[in-house]
Formats: sequence, C-alpha cells, structure tokens
Amino acid sequence: MKFVLFLPLLALLASCSPKIPFTQQIREQNKLTPEEIKGIQFYLSDPVALRRGEEDASKKSTEQGTLVIERGRSLDQISFRANTPGAVEGVVDQSTLKVAFEDGPENYLVFGSSRNRTGYYALQAFSWEDGRGKINYGGKTWYTNRGSDQAILMFKMKSIKRLRINDKVAKGKKVR
Repeated sequence: MKFVLFLPLLALLASCSPKIPFTQQIREQNKLTPEEIKGIQFYLSDPVALRRGEEDASKKSTEQGTLVIERGRSLDQISFRANTPGAVEGVVDQSTLKVAFEDGPENYLVFGSSRNRTGYYALQAFSWEDGRGKINYGGKTWYTNRGSDQAILMFKMKSIKRLRINDKVAKGKKVR
C-alpha cells in the first residue's frame, strides 16, 4: 500500500526539468522571438548583492568645551538569492535581456552573451573590477558583490520528441 502512494510522487519528481544555462546558441537554434523569450521563467544561478552608500552630513557641536564632529554613512543593500525567479522586462537586442526579479520602475538586471565566449547570458555592468560590477538598478548606481560576474541566467527546457507511425497492414494479393 505504501508503495502505491509513493509511485505518483516518484512520477512527479521524474517529470521535473533540470535548470540549464540560457545561451546564445539555444536562442538562435530555436529562433526564439522576443514574445517567446518573455514567456520563459528564468532563474538566477548565483547570489548577487547590490550595495550603495552615501555619506551623511557632518554634525558639529561643542559639548563642555570640546568640539564634537559626528560623521555617518548609510549603506543600502539588495540581495538576490541563487534560484530567484525572474521575468524578462525587455529584449534589448539579439544578445541582451532586461530581467526583473522584483516589481518596481527600472528594477531589472541586464544579462547578455557578449561578455563571455561560452554564450551564457551573464550579468552585465558598466565596468568590472575584481569580480565587482557597477550597474544601474532602479534609476540609481549600485555596486555588485565580488563574484557576481559569474551569475548567469538559468531556465528549464523540456524536449519532447514524438514519432507518429501510420500503420497499414497489407492484405496480400492472390494470383488469378
């Protein structure tokens, strides 16, 4: 009885497609249109963190004959975990996509295949230094965490092959 209940679960797990990298080759081989690309659920391969900091204004005062200068800094951070689902907001050109992982105006990351030889759609930035990128997100300039240059787009692809056989049985022919 326990085995019978286990079979549907096993069938469900076996039908799940693994996530694979989205590449320029896949895009070209399948002649994907912008509308078809927007219909694909993408996932982030590696964690990405965006950081931006601002200097707060200095405050000066005197306390009991001592000059006190307070300086501060605020740091904003947005984190995207590995396997975070994303949707294409825009197809920029034949090798670049804008992918949103949350709602909001201009809240998207840019991925493209032009930065590497593998054809993977990797995170794009205005500039890269030691694996950290300078990007625009939500209309502001942010800096990515070290290693974010390795982040690529993943997706699920299922290949279904069908064979249709029209079977006809010859009745035979007798000599007259």
